[in-house]
Amino acid sequence: MKNKSFKFTVILSADDHYKLVYKAKEMNLSQADLIRELVRRSLIDDIKELNLFVDDLRKLTRNLSNNLNQISKKVNSKILLDELLEAKKLNEEITKIWQLLKS
Repeated sequence: MKNKSFKFTVILSADDHYKLVYKAKEMNLSQADLIRELVRRSLIDDIKELNLFVDDLRKLTRNLSNNLNQISKKVNSKILLDELLEAKKLNEEITKIWQLLKS
């Protein structure tokens, strides 16, 4: 039995249309085949997942920046020895976060 087909119309901006045409040519597909392939591969869910990952990465980067600012502020203010040890601990934590981000 043959699958039922549906026709629909999409209105695109000029920029979006050029991107669609360019990408279809680049992949050697028709525009319709490219859209079908995007739907079949569920890239919409992948994009949502990527956005969540980027948000998490942004938050971690913000925290890392705050820690670095705290360290540099303390180092530039000629801190005491035990504060240097605290800065070393912060640096170790930052290194762990950085390694997690790289993996």
